[in-house]
Amino acid sequence: MRARKKHRLNSSGFTLSELIVVIAVIAILSTLAVPAFSRWLPQYRLKQAARDLYSTMQSVKMMAIKTNQSVNIDFSTAPHQYQYSISGVTKTVLLSEYGSGVKFQDEGDALTFTASPITFDGRGFGLNVGDVYLSNESNTDYYLVTLSSAGAVSLQKWDGVAYK
Repeated sequence: MRARKKHRLNSSGFTLSELIVVIAVIAILSTLAVPAFSRWLPQYRLKQAARDLYSTMQSVKMMAIKTNQSVNIDFSTAPHQYQYSISGVTKTVLLSEYGSGVKFQDEGDALTFTASPITFDGRGFGLNVGDVYLSNESNTDYYLVTLSSAGAVSLQKWDGVAYK
């Protein structure tokens, strides 16, 4: 009975060859995953920047209504950034902080934004309305954030033919 117990203790664990096989499989899987991740990351960062701009425009609109004051969002391409002030507090967002070369640019390399500043009045309507185009460094993906005169903010993605 003791010999059986002793044999069980000595046979537990992994052999060196099993560990080497597992490490090799992990290495192969990671070499396959890295290129896919590298292609996905710039798209994700651009999408995040576009969603953040959309959310900022919605928040600025709500603050304009809350304070019953006009609020501007100023855009600049040197450096690529936007800035707004509410109740004396100024917030600046640099597109370079997203990484992957996020910038203001449309699919035709002609437009960055159609109005600067974009302005919300105290009732939430767009006074100075326009479009803001965002692109990544490789110019493979594009987003459009639009403010209408009714104060509606929309976010659209370029599908290769039109923004939808």
